[in-house]
Amino acid sequence: MKITNQGMQKVGEMEMTKLEERVLIYTALAVVCSFAGVFVGLWAGALTFIQIAAVIEALFWFGIPKPGAYKHREHRILFNGQ
Repeated sequence: MKITNQGMQKVGEMEMTKLEERVLIYTALAVVCSFAGVFVGLWAGALTFIQIAAVIEALFWFGIPKPGAYKHREHRILFNGQ
């Protein structure tokens, strides 16, 4: 593995796509909610999954910045070596 500023990554592998990230998140959410459903009931587990999935989707859709909204800023020195 190669260690970079972004974290650990296997050499030669590409980053995860948005679809792969969402599948991973929803799979983990389904496992947690089904585990909770065993103890609190099927409907409670299913409704919990739906509520959390709705919040995730809302954050995804409303949290996307508009293209060009953020511009790269140059690093500026606050104090000129004084």
